[in-house]
Amino acid sequence: METVVHVITLEQWKSVLDVWFEQWYDWLIPNNDYRESYFTISGSRQLWLNVGEHKGISYWSNNDYSGDNLIEYADFMAQQEKEMTTYEVTQEQLELLDKVKSMPYPFVELITFNGYRRKLDRLDWSGISNDVILKYLAHDETIEFKVKEQLYRLWRVDSDGDRVYMRINRYGTPDSSMDQHNTFTAPLEEIKKWQTPAWEIEKAD
Repeated sequence: METVVHVITLEQWKSVLDVWFEQWYDWLIPNNDYRESYFTISGSRQLWLNVGEHKGISYWSNNDYSGDNLIEYADFMAQQEKEMTTYEVTQEQLELLDKVKSMPYPFVELITFNGYRRKLDRLDWSGISNDVILKYLAHDETIEFKVKEQLYRLWRVDSDGDRVYMRINRYGTPDSSMDQHNTFTAPLEEIKKWQTPAWEIEKAD
């Protein structure tokens, strides 16, 4: 599959290359720069990206590409403005993802014995598919992970010596429950509004 972008200015030339450099493409003859001479001296106005057998960036010096994959600069940039999808994860999950993502060959790390695959597998990725994780590791700019907002709950010890948690009953008033998963949770500032001397604050999982 190939894409050829028609540009008019040097700024557009650089913008297209920025997009491709961020996606980890490079010139077919490696040299990760803008090669302004191709624009200013050679007169090229067509940048070419091949993602087939020979992956990389090149250019049309004679500006004679006329295939179906020729696209104008404005249309190309519009394609890049895809809607971002954000997934919420824990701090531990995000740190592990970013550590693997920052490595030169993240997918190699997942299939070697460095333990990153096992670390990823032992975490709870409910609602997040493997495809999403792999795309993020491949620097897909349409996928974002952010840390979930930390929630808190209130607990106390009742007259029987049992640990109980505050919940809101069906009448909208505070009550207690021994089930920590059936409790009132909220960001810290909101939880503080409900706290009395009888209740202690703790992080909710």
